[in-house]
Amino acid sequence: MLPILLRVIAVSLGALLVKELFSDSKIDYAKGCNSHDQFLRFASNVSVPEFKMPRLISSRKAIERRITTFFRTKKNVSIPKFYIQGSYKMETMVLERDGTYDVDLGVYFLKKPSVEPSTLQLWVLESINDHTYTGARHKEKCVRVRYQAEFDIDLPVYYKTESDPHPFLATKYKWVESDPKELCDWFDDRKDENGQLVRLVKYFKTWAKNRPHKMPSGIAFTVWVAKNYKTNVRDDVAFYETAMAIDDSFAWSVSCENPATPGDDLVEKLNSSQKEAFKNELGNLIEAAKKTLQLADPKKATSSWRMLLGKRFPTLEDIKDSNNRL
Repeated sequence: MLPILLRVIAVSLGALLVKELFSDSKIDYAKGCNSHDQFLRFASNVSVPEFKMPRLISSRKAIERRITTFFRTKKNVSIPKFYIQGSYKMETMVLERDGTYDVDLGVYFLKKPSVEPSTLQLWVLESINDHTYTGARHKEKCVRVRYQAEFDIDLPVYYKTESDPHPFLATKYKWVESDPKELCDWFDDRKDENGQLVRLVKYFKTWAKNRPHKMPSGIAFTVWVAKNYKTNVRDDVAFYETAMAIDDSFAWSVSCENPATPGDDLVEKLNSSQKEAFKNELGNLIEAAKKTLQLADPKKATSSWRMLLGKRFPTLEDIKDSNNRL
């Protein structure tokens, strides 16, 4: 068995070496168009604008009050604390094409509940079910509050006692050890001063939302980009080189190890066909981006980036109009 495994490893390493030796991935970036400014505007276009923040903050606080008031009536559980987490905390939120977005608000109980995790979820649901016109939903790992045409606030429910090294997440069926703060801290330690890493995550998440196939989750892209980040003074180049690094990181198959507790595979819910479709899409992205970076015609380059990233990628006229307004 061992000799067979060694032969497989040798063949795989040989294939990687051949790929490196015969790769024509080196590009003279100076000969093509520099689309860095357009990428910066693209990041702004897909980000949640500041004027939307007050509404989100007031909605979050109202939910916290509702839940707190409700649990004051429950004698067998503690009053929960709250923690904003996920893409909001990591500053990687992106707008959907319809202008909506999702926010994670963790509901944390600091004593181990004496009820089943699904019961605790249902109590959270009961506390806010009539809070909005569109109501709330009980999902496997959270309760979702919907604000029509604005945003969703997901409420994952946890408990963590002083003796627990990590929180436990309530699901419909059991408690699962999970530490979103640990993941946020891991990502924060990798951020650069210029915000390029955060922008790259937004580019990949938006690209994925424009694909016709089921793509990995936003958190998977966040981890991949942070682990394979290739910095450059230009965002278009950094996007391309990071995409190549992500692709090269898939040794045996598409996977994404969670760097935080519980250390699970963040793409385990994708079946083999979906993983293969994603791998093909990523390969197409790399090839198209490579060709685009070599285009000398700015209009053709812009058209190519818009084909890849969607209509929120700005035209040259958008940039010119913006500069004229300054």
